[in-house]
Amino acid sequence: MSERKPYIVEIGQGGRIHLPKDIMKSLDAGPGNQIRFEIGEDSVRILRHQVKDPFAEAARKKTPDIQDLMSQQEARKKEAADLFAKGMQEKHEIRPEDREDFWR
Repeated sequence: MSERKPYIVEIGQGGRIHLPKDIMKSLDAGPGNQIRFEIGEDSVRILRHQVKDPFAEAARKKTPDIQDLMSQQEARKKEAADLFAKGMQEKHEIRPEDREDFWR
């Protein structure tokens, strides 16, 4: 277990305290960072508050290059053209309400 070094600081107006540089360094914290206080029965722990980055997972994903994007687009175009051609080859039933003579 590491040796504990005590720090004594004064409480300022509004309950503010100034954290010594050693504590800031051990927390790896600086201005603008958040710290978390955990209250126990006879003590208070100060910890660095780690916020999960919502964009971290997206940043780890591989960005497709232009060739990949173009090949994906071509595959989608071919699939749509094949589906259209298949639909055109099917025999469609003409119903009376379709008014076949209207278009001639």
